[in-house]
Amino acid sequence: MRRGVLEARGIVFGYGDEPILNGVDLQLGDGDVVVVYGPTGSGKTTLLLVLAGLLKPWRGELYFMGQPMDGIRARRYIGIAFQNPDDMFFNSTVFDEIAYTPARLYGAEEGRRLAKEVAEKLGVAHLLDRPPYKLSGGQKKLVSIAAAVAHGPRLVFLDEPTAYLDADTAERVIQLVEELRGGGTAFVVATHDLELLCRLQARAYRLEEGRLIEGAPQPRKTLCLCGQGSA
Repeated sequence: MRRGVLEARGIVFGYGDEPILNGVDLQLGDGDVVVVYGPTGSGKTTLLLVLAGLLKPWRGELYFMGQPMDGIRARRYIGIAFQNPDDMFFNSTVFDEIAYTPARLYGAEEGRRLAKEVAEKLGVAHLLDRPPYKLSGGQKKLVSIAAAVAHGPRLVFLDEPTAYLDADTAERVIQLVEELRGGGTAFVVATHDLELLCRLQARAYRLEEGRLIEGAPQPRKTLCLCGQGSA
């Protein structure tokens, strides 16, 4: 039986006196992938932070695994990769960054194993001894994603996960998301990358005037060959 992971009802949040989110409703179950798109400044990053329990909504209800969201207690079951990876790095090496959460949850040995496993999948195993702040933008993005998923969370938030990545490297991210969703992990992805939306075959929502409007965008040109056979 498919279980509910996240439910948002009438979420309102903003900065100062101006609401950025103005009545957001959303439901996710096991293995669901939701992609949120919209123009710069529409509130996609703010939405992810509120849904992850890092910002408290002004009004509305937020439930995680059927219980009212408690950002502290839910943290072990949630992963998040920020739009700017530097905002989340605080360890001296890539290895310590990725292994930090799984080591705290499952012990040092298991944490090391999980860190190496996800680093291999994302192609950053050769960077494990490097300081994260000395990496390229794309490498930092991959390390942030690895750190977000290494502990096996039930729900993952990815903010612009393919920024700075070439097509082959972005493919590693897509394959990882597909693998994890097959095991029941749910994802909320904020992006401007409409190719990513197409490849993930996810539920798509446009964030407009503080509300989520379901439906994929109509591209001005062909984006990818999703669902098309080769000639």
